[in-house]
Amino acid sequence: MLPMDWRAPTTSALGRLADRRVRQFWDKEHTMAQRMAHDARPPQPEQSCCERSGFLWDLAAVYPAGERWDSQVPPAAIFDGPVVQVAPKIDAVLTSGAPAR
Repeated sequence: MLPMDWRAPTTSALGRLADRRVRQFWDKEHTMAQRMAHDARPPQPEQSCCERSGFLWDLAAVYPAGERWDSQVPPAAIFDGPVVQVAPKIDAVLTSGAPAR
């Protein structure tokens, strides 16, 4: 955890991911992180890291185009981190348009 992770990200931090398909959220109460962990199921890959104090942390999730978020979060194509380590895989999936499971 970094000291800056205890507050909402700045505009410059949000600007690092300028792709229009990217959505970034400040999840102060860990609501989305808890839901993503609760709804995880195959064919979503199991994450190899990224839990701190029982919460998902520094994790990237990429969902196939057209997936609907209804009563459950859909299985992700990429669900791992730390973000800096999975960035090449994310780039490859977004560039090719192919799902990566």
